Amino acid sequence: MSTTTKAPSAKPALRQLQTLPEQIAERIFESIANGDYGPGDRIREEALSEQFEVSRGPVREALRILEKDAVVRILPNRGAHVTQLSIKEVADIFEIRRTLSGAMIARLSVDDAARLAAAIDADIRTLDALAQEPDGSSEYFQTSYRLSRTLREACSNERMGEILASLSRQTLRYTQLGLATPARRKESARNWRVMQKAMKAGNVQAAAEAAEKLIEDSKREAIKQLEARPSAIAG
Repeated sequence: MSTTTKAPSAKPALRQLQTLPEQIAERIFESIANGDYGPGDRIREEALSEQFEVSRGPVREALRILEKDAVVRILPNRGAHVTQLSIKEVADIFEIRRTLSGAMIARLSVDDAARLAAAIDADIRTLDALAQEPDGSSEYFQTSYRLSRTLREACSNERMGEILASLSRQTLRYTQLGLATPARRKESARNWRVMQKAMKAGNVQAAAEAAEKLIEDSKREAIKQLEARPSAIAG
């Protein structure tokens, strides 16, 4: 990972940025999501302190922020390491995320659902196009993640939105695995379109069911990919 990056500037990303440690946490998280760190890799405070040109205090606090979301684990005398979830842990987190995602959509009023359907139309069309591209995996995932964030931000229950954001972070690497093939991206795009059409029609229950299917399909494929890897942890 490059050591020339300056201290991160505040910009919209995967969470609303406020303090310097939150900004640093976001940048570390992006590095993990981009594969600069793999499961089990150590994240060294001193290297990050040099990279962001800050003292080790904000870096240490940033790592604690990521630990709350189970993105890293801080071990006594061993420092921070990227989490390596077992297959069972991945399945459990996806299950919670699926249930809460459905509940979040079901809470929408008919008018709010219609407004949200209009707000996400451009990104849905982007997904439809990217699903046809053999090399569209990265951009598809980024667009899908942005859509998920838009849905969370529309949730009237702020605490539910925060929990879903944390769960989304915890499953991010595994969601990417679940979108690895063109066939899966096409299936995902269809689910997004079904959900949007249901919201537009004011059928929030059907939209909630589509949201749950979206997460369930991602879980199924992620576990399939993990089980095919020799290093996968079963339990």
